[in-house]
Amino acid sequence: MNSVSDFDQVRQAFMTDVITGLHQAQKTIPCKWFYDETGSALFEDITKTPEYYPTRVETALLGSITPALSEIIPNLGAIIEPGSGASIKTRLLLETQPNLTTYLPIDISAEFLNTTAERLRLDFPDIDIWPMVGDFSTTFLPDQIGADIEKLVFFPGSTIGNFNPDEALGLLRNFHALAGQRGWLLIGVDTTQDADQLHAAYNDKAGITARFNKNLLVRANRELDADFDLTQFRHDARYNPSESRIEMHLVSACEQQVTIDDERFDFVAGESIFTESCHKYARDRFLAMAATSGWQLEQLWQDPVESGFTLMLFRSR
Repeated sequence: MNSVSDFDQVRQAFMTDVITGLHQAQKTIPCKWFYDETGSALFEDITKTPEYYPTRVETALLGSITPALSEIIPNLGAIIEPGSGASIKTRLLLETQPNLTTYLPIDISAEFLNTTAERLRLDFPDIDIWPMVGDFSTTFLPDQIGADIEKLVFFPGSTIGNFNPDEALGLLRNFHALAGQRGWLLIGVDTTQDADQLHAAYNDKAGITARFNKNLLVRANRELDADFDLTQFRHDARYNPSESRIEMHLVSACEQQVTIDDERFDFVAGESIFTESCHKYARDRFLAMAATSGWQLEQLWQDPVESGFTLMLFRSR
């Protein structure tokens, strides 16, 4: 787990991932590096676009289920949120769970995380807010969250779709370790298979998703002294039906070279950097993955009108 001030350690991890990824036959940069302060803010803007249904649908579902949730888990004491972002949807839980004492947001963007935590402390003075900078691999919890406290891991936004099946299994097992033996998991899963709807959601007319994708190159130029020419890369999000996933790419418009840390990377026209996968797991497939990871389904709620978006509540087995 990185401390909030440990910029050098984060920079080195970013450098390693970028250089390793660009040496692959299919060049890639891991999607976790989207979320510097600018990227985190851009993602929040994406969630407000008319085409991007997951946030709108999930927020409506959360608003409708919070009374039932407080009845199912009346003694919930702590919420842990990996990849917390602006914690907007989390506020619905913080406002409605009567015995909640602790909220632990985990995010890779230190600046954005600390700003969000300060706002939450003002709005929820009776809840201890413990922001932690890190990625999803951590199973470390502060000593203030005791083993006897009933915990809920909250993972909204269909973020689980950013991981391939093997990675998603590992993540679900990690969440099980975070929650403990009396733990719970509330997770958003997008099971939508409509290709047109998916294409529109990741290629919004305002171009915000394109800016979000390109911000990876802006960040590499700023933090790694790279020399990406942003005018020579374009955003491309495409649906891959055989893998049931949206794939986000940055496509080179021409033959060009990019230098990072004295290493040169050659691009041909049309070659891409693969930046993100958004898997749309079918319901039965995801339930099987969760069961394999130690979770038992307690209840699920699905959008009845607009999409296949589903909120699933699990408890530890």
